[in-house]
Amino acid sequence: MQSLCSSITFRIGATLLIIIMIAELIAGLIWYQSSAKKEVENLQKTMVSMMSNAADTYNYFHALPVNYRYLILNQIREMGGTRFFISINQHPLPVVPPANNARTDILLSAAHDVLSKKIPHAEQASVSLSRRQDLRVFNSGIKLDALPEIWAGYSLALGDMDLPIVVMQIQMSEQEWFYLAATLPVPFSALSPQFIDQKQLMFLGISSLLLVLCTVWLLRLEIRPIRRLAKAATLMSGQLYVQEVEEEGSKETRAAVRAFNKMNRRVRAYIRDREMLFGAISHDLKTPLACLKLRTEMLDDEHVKSRFEKILDEFDLMLKGALQCIRDTDIHEEPEWIDVSQMIEQCACYYNRNTPKVQFISGEPVHYLGKPLAVKRCLYNIVDNGVKYGDKVDIELVSASDSILLKFRDYGPGLDKKWTEKVFEPYFRVNPQDELGSGLGLTISRSIARSHGGDLTLQNHPEQGLIVHIQLMRDE
Repeated sequence: MQSLCSSITFRIGATLLIIIMIAELIAGLIWYQSSAKKEVENLQKTMVSMMSNAADTYNYFHALPVNYRYLILNQIREMGGTRFFISINQHPLPVVPPANNARTDILLSAAHDVLSKKIPHAEQASVSLSRRQDLRVFNSGIKLDALPEIWAGYSLALGDMDLPIVVMQIQMSEQEWFYLAATLPVPFSALSPQFIDQKQLMFLGISSLLLVLCTVWLLRLEIRPIRRLAKAATLMSGQLYVQEVEEEGSKETRAAVRAFNKMNRRVRAYIRDREMLFGAISHDLKTPLACLKLRTEMLDDEHVKSRFEKILDEFDLMLKGALQCIRDTDIHEEPEWIDVSQMIEQCACYYNRNTPKVQFISGEPVHYLGKPLAVKRCLYNIVDNGVKYGDKVDIELVSASDSILLKFRDYGPGLDKKWTEKVFEPYFRVNPQDELGSGLGLTISRSIARSHGGDLTLQNHPEQGLIVHIQLMRDE
């Protein structure tokens, strides 16, 4: 999971998804505000027009003699109803309003404004909204759906669509209340709109998902040559010949791949020339060295003979050490899985064959992908130095998810701080008279550790001796 979250595809995809969602929300908010304003204006116009007609209807009935009012009402009912349901009751009827919201209040306010202008003489007037199934009519308060079909079926047009019903009740006299109900031709959803409804949310999710999937697909195409480049660069640390990476992708990616292939060819040529050079040095120097040794054996003066033999032996040792350094730090060896714990045990057994000098408590096997001969040379060099200069060596192995840490502690005199980096220089000896080695062991060991992505450092033990830290990094 952690590696997935750290990938560039996941990061760009997640960032793009968040940006798309924020942009869609901002655009939706702007659209919602602009469209909501227009919707409110249209609703107000509709309500004003309806209440204006309703007020005209009331004024018509109010102008009629009392007996004619009921006659007109009976004629309307016998005709099968109108777009308005009209009655004259003895008292105001209760109305069950839907949930109030800002738009409902705006509509009712606009309706009261119209009535106050068109019917200024009304003693009491009320306007409210109701649902069709909750609408009550006549003095008995009977529900509209309970009326005969000829009255209820054709009254309040569009009633089957469950639209809001506007109920207007105006007091005509002490015992007369004019009752008018009309269908408001807008759905209830228009009275309480949502910022994002289910359909819009689904559309937003699908469009965002498609855009992110397309982006991820394009990113994978673009990252593929970068992955090949990274793989080839990793293989270069363990192989001499690495196949050139195919140039594909964007202009910048192709330029990077082209530069890598060019560098790969130069490294190959450099290593090939180096091999030829050291092969020639080995051949050209060993032949005259053998001749010099032969001529030294023919000298009569034993003192001169001894001096020449010593100089030639030192030269031979330096030559062998240089060639050995080249062989041990070369990159021809292929990486393999190594049991580091078992390799240390074999090293300890080798140096403990006569007397116990190396102590190592082995635990579970610790596997590491590296160059077996190079790692073995590194370990043996450090143990050999510890045995030579510190009498005995204690080894500790610590394995982590990203690296392996090896600690070698000897019991020698330690090392002056001014020499802690100097000792890694080729042919350097703290004691120039020391003839136990060639001065290349630490140089080779550090080079091997660094070729595996780690390092080799020295530290004096607080009590006695020297501690050598070797860190080998694991490939992710």
